[in-house]
Amino acid sequence: MKTLKKYESPFETLLGNWLNDEFIGLPTREHSLKTLPAVNLIENNNNFSIELAAPGYDKKDFKIELDNYQLSVSLEKNTENNSINYSKKEFDYSSFSRSFKLPKSSDLNKINAAYQNGILNISIAKKKEAIPLPVKSIKIA
Repeated sequence: MKTLKKYESPFETLLGNWLNDEFIGLPTREHSLKTLPAVNLIENNNNFSIELAAPGYDKKDFKIELDNYQLSVSLEKNTENNSINYSKKEFDYSSFSRSFKLPKSSDLNKINAAYQNGILNISIAKKKEAIPLPVKSIKIA
């Protein structure tokens, strides 16, 4: 009997768990990708960033929680009093919840969030030992 193995592209292998399904926060049964805001995951030498597209809200509408290495972002907004009669409505982020499993190289004490121009940006610093050292030139005596 053959066992199926998930294909890993060289890109996925290079970044390890940073871009795996657990980190990306796939939708739960209650949600589909159509009702969840789009997410960008970014890694550079010093930190990881999560950019979540959710236009039309205030920063107070979001709830961000950290439980060990599990980062959860949720939004709950009551839109029942809305008097707009839509002919067609293709997006509605009146409530959602996304969870991300952070890499072990994350510094959980250095997480910042900002909401600007419809994008929630969460920056997670890397632990000091995870930051690559610059190239050092050594003189020969």
